[in-house]
Amino acid sequence: MHLIQLVYASRLVGDESVLHSIHSHAVRNNTAHVITGKLLYCSGRFLQVLEGEPAQVHRTFEHIKADPRHSDVTLLMEQAISERAYAHWNMGFRHVQEQELEQYPAYKAYFKDDFSALQIQPLIALEIINTFV
Repeated sequence: MHLIQLVYASRLVGDESVLHSIHSHAVRNNTAHVITGKLLYCSGRFLQVLEGEPAQVHRTFEHIKADPRHSDVTLLMEQAISERAYAHWNMGFRHVQEQELEQYPAYKAYFKDDFSALQIQPLIALEIINTFV
């Protein structure tokens, strides 16, 4: 089976009251489409890694880009993988608080800019996700 891993960043539109709904929706859809991954939210921004069959991951990513709760959806990385890194996570989720981020000053800047730093160093997004989720 051919698998891919896709990493993106986006901004939350609206207030944080929709976070539970976004996570619940992701779990439901990802389970149905055999997609695994992790979702991190901090300071109004999302970082997410999705993995699965290319058609399913791309369809999911198109839904995310069309979701009015997300803006500035930015593809950071897409790569072929031989096996899932998050096979046991239909969608791990973590809401990182500002004070938690203070403990990781090297990561803090990635939640303040326009995602250009993440586009230059996309592997840092996976590092950040794996640190918190």
